[in-house]
Amino acid sequence: MARIINIFKQINFKQLRFSKQRCHLCNWTLQIKLCDDEMGIRCTRCGASAVSQSLAQVFKKSTQSDHPLKVYELSSTGPFVKYLLASHHHVTLSELIDDVPLGEYVNGVICQDVQNLTYKDETFDVCTSSEVFEHVENDTRGFREIYRVLKPAGKLIFTVPIALNSTTIERTRLINGQREQILPAEYHSDKLKGVGKVFCYRNYGFDILQRLQSVGFSYTTIVIPDKNELFGLGRPVIYAEK
Repeated sequence: MARIINIFKQINFKQLRFSKQRCHLCNWTLQIKLCDDEMGIRCTRCGASAVSQSLAQVFKKSTQSDHPLKVYELSSTGPFVKYLLASHHHVTLSELIDDVPLGEYVNGVICQDVQNLTYKDETFDVCTSSEVFEHVENDTRGFREIYRVLKPAGKLIFTVPIALNSTTIERTRLINGQREQILPAEYHSDKLKGVGKVFCYRNYGFDILQRLQSVGFSYTTIVIPDKNELFGLGRPVIYAEK
């Protein structure tokens, strides 16, 4: 019921459209555009947004392997997670859970901070995430930790809100060990924490690739979505190889 209510809240009837394009997660052939926004594009079967579908499309193209891969996803809910769990890969899910020690489980989900992962070096073949790193205080440290736990030639595939015609804008800064705001506070929504509950530290630009290269990734690129798919509202996907 909550999902249905949320869908109705997004509808702009002047922008409402349908398309018989195939979903990149469940292969269903009916998409709906509720409004002119990536999160307003939905598969009518699995509910995947344009963001999740863009991520899944790049993931599938980059992980064509007959044997199962060890995949680490930095969340535990949503259509993309369901897609991973239904695949033949060995999938590890995590969340940063308040007041829970790192490495401990709550309701079957392990608590992890991407800035300080408890996993051993070279554990995973692939790491994925969607709309996470803009909420990480020290994203460079997070990228470095992902690099550490990836196997040689391992892949990081993820999305963030990004302006390709701009450089990254930091919304806060550290002064004498204290974090201060440079710009007015910006909050995003999260399925676990709720609407407008997750602080945004930065707005990414194309120079995100330089941040990935600075921690050691040998190949980085931004995969631009096909304008003829997902009503032209697909999300760019960042891809990096160790």
